[in-house]
Amino acid sequence: MNAFTLKIIALTAMIIDHMGVVFPGQFGFEFRVIGRLAFPIYVYLVAEGFKHTKSPAKFLARLFVFAMISQPVFQIALRGVDSFENVSFFANTNIFYTLFFGGAAISAYKYINKANFSIIALLPLLLFMWLAALFSSDYGAYGVIFVFGMYWIGQANNGNVPKGMQIAVMAGLCLWQHNAIIRFALTGYAGYIPILTWMLIPATLLPVLLVGLYNGKRGPSLKWFFYASYPIHLAVLAIILPG
Repeated sequence: MNAFTLKIIALTAMIIDHMGVVFPGQFGFEFRVIGRLAFPIYVYLVAEGFKHTKSPAKFLARLFVFAMISQPVFQIALRGVDSFENVSFFANTNIFYTLFFGGAAISAYKYINKANFSIIALLPLLLFMWLAALFSSDYGAYGVIFVFGMYWIGQANNGNVPKGMQIAVMAGLCLWQHNAIIRFALTGYAGYIPILTWMLIPATLLPVLLVGLYNGKRGPSLKWFFYASYPIHLAVLAIILPG
């Protein structure tokens, strides 16, 4: 499975998820469950991108630009904002903010760390986690940790970490997203959790299996298509937003 296939799966899951947000009466919670596939795949691919890119600055610039482009239609389609005049670029921000903050943490870490590990190199991670929380970006500080963690484990031991270890770390980060469900179940209330809510966990872990099948090859690039698909599909949803 190449990166192109992973992107198609993530894009499809994301659109299905957002349809479930915008049209909850027409599409059930099942659409939100399917949507859990998207974020871990995107995080993994962004971390891989920062591992291989020759120009981190350009990568960050693309994430920033699309964060700005996407914010108005994101808030109108998914956050209940009723007009462009009421759009905020500093609160309830879209996933590109999170990916940008994660990428910025990676870039700062690489710059400070160079060849030798230093605890100081982790300080920017705390800064960008705080910024993600401050801007209330999609997935927030957790998302920043996820992006950084996938990059860090991939680069540990000079990039010689076994694929199984990377997969295990990714699985742990995916499960962390549902720690509230797990804690609730462990306190003896598992029977009160609806089946579809339980399904969020395997849906979030399925990308781990897909990443395990990843062959490291890019496949067709279509870079701008995948970037543009985010604001475009949100714009379509904003236009046909009910009521």
